[in-house]
Amino acid sequence: MLNCELSSVSAMNEDRHEENLNEIKQVSKDQRELDICAEDFQVSNLSRLMGSEASNHTAGLENLYEKMLAKIDSLARQVEKSSADVLEQETRNRKLRYKVARTGPE
Repeated sequence: MLNCELSSVSAMNEDRHEENLNEIKQVSKDQRELDICAEDFQVSNLSRLMGSEASNHTAGLENLYEKMLAKIDSLARQVEKSSADVLEQETRNRKLRYKVARTGPE
């Protein structure tokens, strides 16, 4: 019976280790995703932004929002420029097709 109990404890420890490993992986993944949006903001700071102490950390949250808005603004400008480039290329292509249709194959 003692052998069975030891193997059960060992299995539970292994499960806890697996849970800890999964938690570490998730935090790392969350941090990578957050890094994409706002540089220098740590996932661990998110827990401080909840609860009664949140008012003490609003500056950090405001900083995060500013960085996210700057990133969104930058992406919006890139999309706007690429859309203009696509429209310009489509206009050139339409003119070329019209020209080829008018002159016909040589």
